Amino acid sequence: MNPHNNVKKRSPRATTSDRVRPRFLCRSLLAGALATGLVAAGALPATADTAAATSLTLTATVDGRNAVLSGEFQGFSVESADFAHGYLTRERMAERLRTLGPQGVIRLGGYSMDLVWPAFGEWTDIPAPPEAIGGTVDQSDLDHLKELLDATGWKVTLGAPLKTVIDPSKIKNPTRDPSPDVSLEQVVAEVKAAHETLGDDLLGVELGNEYDNVTTLTEAELWETAKQYRAAIDQALPHANLKVIGPSANTAKTNSRLEGFVSAALADTSTEPKQVLAELASHWYPWSHCGSSRVTIEQLMSPLTYTNTRSKLAGIMAVDDQLGGTVPVTVNESNSASCSGMPEVSNSYATALWSLDYLLQAAQSGVDRLQFHTNTTGVCGDFKPRDSADYPISYRYYGAFCAADQAALDADELSANPLYYGIWAFRQVPQGRFVDLDVADEHLDKLRAYAVKGKGGALTVVLINVQDPARAESTQDAVTLNLPAAYRTGSQVTLRSAAPEGLASLDAGRISLGNQTVAPTGVASGTPQAVAVPVDHRSATVTVAPGTAQIVTFSH
Repeated sequence: MNPHNNVKKRSPRATTSDRVRPRFLCRSLLAGALATGLVAAGALPATADTAAATSLTLTATVDGRNAVLSGEFQGFSVESADFAHGYLTRERMAERLRTLGPQGVIRLGGYSMDLVWPAFGEWTDIPAPPEAIGGTVDQSDLDHLKELLDATGWKVTLGAPLKTVIDPSKIKNPTRDPSPDVSLEQVVAEVKAAHETLGDDLLGVELGNEYDNVTTLTEAELWETAKQYRAAIDQALPHANLKVIGPSANTAKTNSRLEGFVSAALADTSTEPKQVLAELASHWYPWSHCGSSRVTIEQLMSPLTYTNTRSKLAGIMAVDDQLGGTVPVTVNESNSASCSGMPEVSNSYATALWSLDYLLQAAQSGVDRLQFHTNTTGVCGDFKPRDSADYPISYRYYGAFCAADQAALDADELSANPLYYGIWAFRQVPQGRFVDLDVADEHLDKLRAYAVKGKGGALTVVLINVQDPARAESTQDAVTLNLPAAYRTGSQVTLRSAAPEGLASLDAGRISLGNQTVAPTGVASGTPQAVAVPVDHRSATVTVAPGTAQIVTFSH
């Protein structure tokens, strides 16, 4: 079944103003006595029983207009070069994906989308030109991908070259990353082979990567190009109903490219956007490591990152409102810092908490899917420079997994990085509709909080203490929850790191989720363990230690 069949079941749709409402909370004080009482009740982690506590009260309010969290929200974005080099195989990836659940979407794309050579149809036996530093995609790659999807239940979107299909005068810098001469006919040959191999597991074809970074195409010109790709694909596969994905613009805080693209689509009376587009795609990196740009852990975990992301997501959803919710909207490439991530930040424990927070924030905004860009190969820390021929398939600091050494890489043993643990924690939240929690912006330096009402009325609350446990001034968050209904039982699963370096720890082996870890084979040591949380009908108090997250489930 196509996952997009479920995407628009979040109706009646909330307006942008409904989805992004400021929250106000008045009670905030130090409560050491309260913390002591909670220790006696067994609600605190043993490692945090002497810390000061900041007392917060949150009220959960059911709102039937809120976004729905579906099982297909999460996914990965992977370079086309990784696909072309044969790394999307069942042996390498299946267990890593299965641990995250039976639903997800892999985006094949990235900047190397224009650097691969599709060897299909009449191009099957033509040698790749030297510009194809991303490698050659052939039938064997599709066959391996099919095995991976069958083994996991995941699906894919396919990135298509753009630069050599359009007018050459529209390329911004032809000498940078010169692309192999791939025609639209060659693109269609690959799409046809992909559909014949993958069937309905192929969700759409992406129209280039960040067109505004590499071309001078206007939004209206890109819309016309999208129609051109859609018509060519439809002619080759008249019954497949394969649509294109775009505009996949750069990661600016504004959404001007997205707005212009949708405006051009709506102004076109010859067709409707939903007849052309499989997804309305955006990219977002809250920080950058491009050029001289730098980011710190403090910045990544700051309220500014949260509010900038909130603004970005609200803008995306405002554009989606113009389409009336007829086209799924995705952030199909994202991570902590663009240009391969920031060393000692993107690969630090902080990223586990940040990614859990970001996934929930994005899902609550109404976005249909968020995909973290990752490598599928590489020895941890073995970063290749941007001008290296190996860069398209090299290690990236924001990757979800990497190999401890070359022997581990050769054995397809990729250790889970902090990002992976954050995604795994997110996957513990069941499907359902988001419930409002009145967290004020003034408390974002201490707490992030979300709630989802699931099957049978069970309520799952996620509380993330973003303070650094390695800092003496950090406090526990003692959160009293006013629940929307009476509950009989409560239990919680904890995401934490045992490393003394706190958020700055680079030792992913010290991270656990419910006292469980993920082995280099990709297999979890067990189901995350939950411990009981006292609940008094419509009230419960949960204490969250600095640098931890609690996934709390209340049941009737």
